[in-house]
Amino acid sequence: MEFEKALRLAGEYLTFEERFLDPKLPQGLWFCDNAAEVSDIQLNAVCLGSGVEWDAIVKCRPFFELFPYVVIVTPNALARERLVKELPPRLSTSVVYVIEDSGFRGCKTLREYIDAYGSDRLLDIYSGAVELPAYGLLDLSEVETRDLTKVPRTLSGFDRLDKSMGGFFAGELSVWTGKRGIGKSTILSQMLLGAVDQGHRVCAYSGELDKAQFREWTYLQAAGPDHIGYRDDPLTGKRLPTVNPQVDKLISEWLHERFWLFDLERNTRHDPEAILSQFSYAKMRYGADVFLVDNIMAVDFRCVRESDFYREQSRFTQALASFAKRQHVHVHLVVHPRKSSSGEAGKTTADDVHGSGDITNRADNVFFLTTHVVGEDRKPMLVTLKNRDFGSRINQWLDFDKKSRRFFPDGGEAKKPLGWEMAARQMEIAELKGEHKDLPF
Repeated sequence: MEFEKALRLAGEYLTFEERFLDPKLPQGLWFCDNAAEVSDIQLNAVCLGSGVEWDAIVKCRPFFELFPYVVIVTPNALARERLVKELPPRLSTSVVYVIEDSGFRGCKTLREYIDAYGSDRLLDIYSGAVELPAYGLLDLSEVETRDLTKVPRTLSGFDRLDKSMGGFFAGELSVWTGKRGIGKSTILSQMLLGAVDQGHRVCAYSGELDKAQFREWTYLQAAGPDHIGYRDDPLTGKRLPTVNPQVDKLISEWLHERFWLFDLERNTRHDPEAILSQFSYAKMRYGADVFLVDNIMAVDFRCVRESDFYREQSRFTQALASFAKRQHVHVHLVVHPRKSSSGEAGKTTADDVHGSGDITNRADNVFFLTTHVVGEDRKPMLVTLKNRDFGSRINQWLDFDKKSRRFFPDGGEAKKPLGWEMAARQMEIAELKGEHKDLPF
């Protein structure tokens, strides 16, 4: 009923084909310059009605708010400039993008683009999308009450941590710190897999690992200890952990179009603008809602002086926090601690994070991964240094399985099944031969 009412109202001021409108489609609402472009696009395409004044857009806000975002789509540069000037100020509660020239690949009209590449490639124009600044003020009395039980979130998989902070909520930024080599990247790749297992789509920027290394680590974690074997390196004799080939295939099918990685080879620029552009594309094109930047030291800030470097880190952190809030997603950011930090759980604070203090000020959550001596062992510990929603300050004791590179709660086990194993239970595993004979199954 809400959609039908908004549709009837919008029909008085906008031009569209009702049968082609569906707010559930991930592409959002495409706002065109004229009826011909609407006809060419069809799906979720609208334009201002003939003879209608721009101020009528305000009356259509309930209709626009049914869609996750609005995209200004026209190859005509002059018309695009006019739409950018007129539309966003009247849609203060909507996220608005504009497709720039690069998205249209030199085509002068949408019909020319469709004839050249096909209507099934229309979504590729998102490669030229740029988010426009937000406009407007809100009347506080009209802001809806936040119900945290209904806010989209992902869980860490560690019961004590999840119970204390409720999970990783959409619209928030989490900063992760800890000494080099302590396992920050490892625990976060595991949490991204956990997010996929909970039905989310994820996107990661890893400035330290190439795609093959990132895949190897992630697939070992996804497989779990029961599905990993070893083979010997013929040159050194070193035993190399290897995922069962058939399990590897099942994991690939499970992760298909659910786990996206910033391509370090194709993206020759690794500056904040490039990373945020790819994140926006992953959100629009694939519906990604959990993001990782690992780590801020790998980002190319193009600074000469150290003071400028810290200033740019702060700006990038603010941009990530704004991206999380506008797009209603969760962003994880890895930052190293200061060299002067003791690294001890009880003595480390949010102020020990490397760089400007603005980084932790802008974050909603700050976590510190460390180790602590327990008896004769040194155990991993995850410390919550900051939690904006509940003020949580808990310590989560962990253990670590080297074979699968999985962290798990101390006293628990590393064998938690993931979604791909549902398919594995229905699949007959053939007997392994040759160099993989030592693998499980």
